[in-house]
Amino acid sequence: MFAAFEAGMDRLYAVLRAICVVILVEYLILVLLQVFFRYVLNESLFWAEEAVRFSMVWSVLLGSALVARDRAHIRIDVVENMLPPVARRRLDLALDVLMIVCMLILMITGIQFAGRSMMQTSPSLDLPMWAVYCAIPIGAVLQALFMVSMLRRPATPHLAALDGEPV
Repeated sequence: MFAAFEAGMDRLYAVLRAICVVILVEYLILVLLQVFFRYVLNESLFWAEEAVRFSMVWSVLLGSALVARDRAHIRIDVVENMLPPVARRRLDLALDVLMIVCMLILMITGIQFAGRSMMQTSPSLDLPMWAVYCAIPIGAVLQALFMVSMLRRPATPHLAALDGEPV
């Protein structure tokens, strides 16, 4: 059963990566269009800045889930690197469980936040703001799912910041 879950998470990871790439390309194009319109045509795309901002919110929260799958979030691992392998694995497990709990709390508060914005719309695009704020609970759920899928995998050796040598 866990193998099927991991296979599903691998497929979700591939789809999520594609979505993040599309979002990044979308806001790159919008920024370039905004620069072109403003400085060449002396006009402004009044909606582009808002669309880029909302896209960035979604890409950060979805990208955070992608990074969680590889345990690649920024971390200070000075003490962790001094531990023997068994203690390091226990610490990684405890940190993974703590992150899952934090993501569940973020999911609950994100749902509450999105719920409070049901009647709001964005000024330029006239989008419902709950659609923008749903990035919070969705990103938290995805990150928690990826963290759960990582619980059985051994932690990869951490890399030194500059030379890429395993520590």
